[in-house]
Amino acid sequence: MVRLALLLVGSAEDAEELVQEAFLRLARARGTLENPPAYLRTTVVNLSRSHLRHLRVQRRQPPIPPRLIENPELDETWGAICHLPFRQRAVVVLRYYQDLSEAEIARVLDCRPGTVKSNLHHALARLRKELS
Repeated sequence: MVRLALLLVGSAEDAEELVQEAFLRLARARGTLENPPAYLRTTVVNLSRSHLRHLRVQRRQPPIPPRLIENPELDETWGAICHLPFRQRAVVVLRYYQDLSEAEIARVLDCRPGTVKSNLHHALARLRKELS
């Protein structure tokens, strides 16, 4: 879950705090849940979205630069992914880093599978354009 949050918010410290909050919420609701892992994943995504909204409103901190990776192509690709709008970035991360199906992504993001397909299509088109 920390990796998922890290990929969404770009900060290891923030990701750890968001995941800790998600586990606290899971513990409070544990007796009433049918699918705790799905609840936890959805909570992490929602907390990440809220965190990014808060940062955008605050505008106190400069953007966090992506970590350097040994392979320059990966740095360039990750940098392009970081420039995607939140929904497109979330779809790419959940699909390619978490290996979730379109239906699972739709449940996590609380949208229709068609919206997931559309966001993924637009994100990949944008990445192709930026990386070419």
